[in-house]
Amino acid sequence: MTRPATIGKRMFVLTYALLMLQDETAKKNDCSRKEGGDMDTLHTDRSAIAPSQAARVDRTPHSPVPAESIPRDTVAFVLQGGGSLCASQVGALRALTQAGITPDLVVGSSAGALNSVAFAADPSIQGTDRMEALWLGIKRRHVAPIFVPTLVKALVGREEAAVSNAGLRQFLRHRMGVKRLESGVIPVHVVATDIKTGAAVVLSQGDAVSALLASAAFPGLYPPVRIGKHRLIDGGVSADTPVRQAEALGASTIYVLPAAITQPTDRHTHAVLLAACRAVGHILDERERRDVATVRGTVVRLPSPVTPVGSLIDFRDTRRLIQVGHSLTWNWLAQHAAAMA
Repeated sequence: MTRPATIGKRMFVLTYALLMLQDETAKKNDCSRKEGGDMDTLHTDRSAIAPSQAARVDRTPHSPVPAESIPRDTVAFVLQGGGSLCASQVGALRALTQAGITPDLVVGSSAGALNSVAFAADPSIQGTDRMEALWLGIKRRHVAPIFVPTLVKALVGREEAAVSNAGLRQFLRHRMGVKRLESGVIPVHVVATDIKTGAAVVLSQGDAVSALLASAAFPGLYPPVRIGKHRLIDGGVSADTPVRQAEALGASTIYVLPAAITQPTDRHTHAVLLAACRAVGHILDERERRDVATVRGTVVRLPSPVTPVGSLIDFRDTRRLIQVGHSLTWNWLAQHAAAMA
């Protein structure tokens, strides 16, 4: 009898194969249209607030009240996971920085952890420009290169993952420019998941690339990453939007920077993959609602851009997502500033 764990692994590998198929189909459609480490610190442990609701929060961006009269709170940026759909967070971070909203700490999960570490290293407009350049340089071959023998072995249960993380490790080493988590200008915390217990693990110190590989180790796609006594997988498994972890780290006001939302328009998009993605999305949304409901402080969820991209390893919409992420966030901040005037 096949063990449940093996079935789960094969399901993830099949999902990866569908992602590859969808990406290749999309590329063909485009063409036809043209023709036509070690860690020293390990902490284990609604749609959240809609824009219309967020106007009632205690600390509104661009408030005209003099800063000295506002009680000091601890602000956290929480960056949701979501693969290539997290590109929009770069634009949101740029808008927040331009508006003078700065965090005391940053917490990220999965691909959101990549943005968290990069932003914490240089929380400036110039820093977001470098983040944009980083994202524009990411291709599918960097994060999910296809090697058929490994994929076949994973499908039959002879390999732990469909893809090696060696290429992604090399890309991050050369392009990130951040060696250790604790070297950032502001504190940054990366969330991963203990594969044995399913508990969230917060990485606050140590090798930055190892932490990012652990946080992005989608089960069945990438192998788990061992850090200390933990074998770690994708942070999205335990905390895709780590608001509870941010509060535990001392945050009293939390800005949630979501990933983009997929609304495919291509009739060739695979129905099976869409159904799977929607089901997972509903699960993660419900968990986010529950987590936000337990937070005692203020949670502000920024708006999510929409994209036709249905694959988390499809980076063709990156440039537009960054631009839309910026404009949506900037306009949202301006609207709420006017409401407080």
